[in-house]
Amino acid sequence: MSWQQFLRPDIIVFLIPISAILVGGAIAIVSMVIKHRERMSMIEQGINPDRRPDEEDADR
Repeated sequence: MSWQQFLRPDIIVFLIPISAILVGGAIAIVSMVIKHRERMSMIEQGINPDRRPDEEDADR
């Protein structure tokens, strides 16, 4: 099996959407992991990650 078989137009029509879905899914997963790590870091530092910025003045 050579790479020339995948370069045929009838195969590329299916490979482009499949690769777009896979890449989009990978980007979504990486984004979720990064947000989770940020939240965990904030919790470790004693910061409430759910606090809205306008609530800061009300606590003082």
